[in-house]
Amino acid sequence: MKMPYVPKTSYGHASLVDDEANKPFLTFLFSDTDLGIQFLKDVALLCSKVPCNICGRDMTWCAEPKLKDGFRWRCRRTAAVICSETKSIRHDSWFQQSKLTLQEVMYLTHDIVRRVPAYIIHKENRFGSDTIAAWGIFCRETMLVYVEGCSEKIGGPSKIDESKFGRRK
Repeated sequence: MKMPYVPKTSYGHASLVDDEANKPFLTFLFSDTDLGIQFLKDVALLCSKVPCNICGRDMTWCAEPKLKDGFRWRCRRTAAVICSETKSIRHDSWFQQSKLTLQEVMYLTHDIVRRVPAYIIHKENRFGSDTIAAWGIFCRETMLVYVEGCSEKIGGPSKIDESKFGRRK
């Protein structure tokens, strides 16, 4: 995916290495909140459409400077029923259960997926050990659910499909 806001280099280092985000890229991205949130919407880590629970229509994206994330989903339809439903931009997303900022979640997820040891994550980002452990468990559980959902059954009760295994040499 071609992203127009990806800088060519950041302090002499590539912003994206093999199309993988690195820390300089994430730092650049979240130096502008609007840009960071747009990126998260572009890569589907934040929803780009959210239906209203009351009227069923799509909610609109609204600036809310008082909120930590700075935005909120809001429905202001005035049909037969006045609708004023609101939802967090984190609704149904990777960030839903976290109290960390979006940038902190991205840093923490990046390090955990790359298998950076907890003591280094703590040293570089100043996250508490409980936060690192809990987020690590969440990431592993999410990956397990994904793998289980995408996996194919090898065989039935009386048969194993041997083509699913490699040959021994």
